[in-house]
Amino acid sequence: MVDEKTRLAIEKIRTEWKKGDDQRDAGLPLEIPEVKRINNIAYGPDPKWNLLDIYLPQKSEGKIPIIINIHGGGWCYGTKETYQFYGLGLARRGFAFINANYRLAPEVVFPAELDDVNRYIHWVAEHAAEYHLDTNNVFLVGDSAGGQMAEQYTAILKNSSYRKKFGYKMPQLEFRAVALNSAAVFLLDPGILDPGIIGDAVKGYFTDEILANKRELLDTEKYITADYLPTYISTATEDFIRDSSIKFDGFLTAKGVKHIFWEYGDRENPRPHVFLINQKDQIAQQANDDEIEFFKQFIVHS
Repeated sequence: MVDEKTRLAIEKIRTEWKKGDDQRDAGLPLEIPEVKRINNIAYGPDPKWNLLDIYLPQKSEGKIPIIINIHGGGWCYGTKETYQFYGLGLARRGFAFINANYRLAPEVVFPAELDDVNRYIHWVAEHAAEYHLDTNNVFLVGDSAGGQMAEQYTAILKNSSYRKKFGYKMPQLEFRAVALNSAAVFLLDPGILDPGIIGDAVKGYFTDEILANKRELLDTEKYITADYLPTYISTATEDFIRDSSIKFDGFLTAKGVKHIFWEYGDRENPRPHVFLINQKDQIAQQANDDEIEFFKQFIVHS
């Protein structure tokens, strides 16, 4: 049972962030000529939350490389609709974009959201042929809380002992790289789970009981090895968890993991946390281009 302080914090996030997202995306088209979209495909038993969309570039020859998205929202907010415009933009750049919902806190606690991510990743593996998707060229993207899950799922993919702790099976997909945008990495560092209002809200997912009994599972960096996926790290000048991305850049350097680090914005043109999903922002468009160019380096042609 979630306490009143946590419940109110989550309600405030859902109201205020939704208002901001709607203002940001006002007037953007739900359909663009370069992309075919297929909506509301069930990938699991929950009729509301186990749904995904697929966005496919209209002009493609052969199988289409795949981007699987894990959306952000403080583990308690966000839907595939929030990310549809960002997804259409990446699909326009030549990739199939998998845009999924997952269950949210406080209705579920850790690791139920990651369980849903695992479920829809396996769905992609099982249904790829129906949509001409290239299972040999798969890329993972996550931002903010979704970035934390993308970091964690990549560690699970590349470390069998960590994977065993979650009880997950390897999906029949060849992941080539991961992008972590304003990601909540180093989750157990002081300040990540408790920066202001988000700190109250995240108690809905990372409850005191979870932190007491499953803390080991949250120590993702402990399980990252030199064979971690090539990683694109992005942050921005006004990103409230910017320092975590900077630290992760150094961490991957020390591990010998191939990666690139970008910080967007400057004093005259500051950019906030997860600015890159704003399809009206030219700097965000540049960030999206940079991310896609990073991925293209790792496409394997059969």
